[in-house]
Amino acid sequence: MTLSGIVLDAPDPRVLAAFYARLLGWTLRTNEPDWVTLKAPDGGPGLSFQTEAAYVRPTWPAGPGDQQMMVHLDIWVDDLD
Repeated sequence: MTLSGIVLDAPDPRVLAAFYARLLGWTLRTNEPDWVTLKAPDGGPGLSFQTEAAYVRPTWPAGPGDQQMMVHLDIWVDDLD
C-alpha cells in the first residue's frame, strides 16, 4: 500500500492551493474550479484540494460543540528567514 495524496476540503480550493503552492514551492498539476492538485517535486504524495460547499472552519482550540480540526500538516523548514 502506498499513500498517493492528501485531500483537503475548502470553500475555495484554488485559494488554498495557491497558498500551499507558494509556501512549499510546488507546482500545479490539476487546476479545475472544484479540484486542484499540487505536485511534489520529489515525486512523493501531492496535496489536493476540493470544494466543500458546506465547509465549516475549525475552531482552535475547540470549545464544546465547535468544529474540531480533522487534520494538520507538519511542515519542516531549515530557516525561518
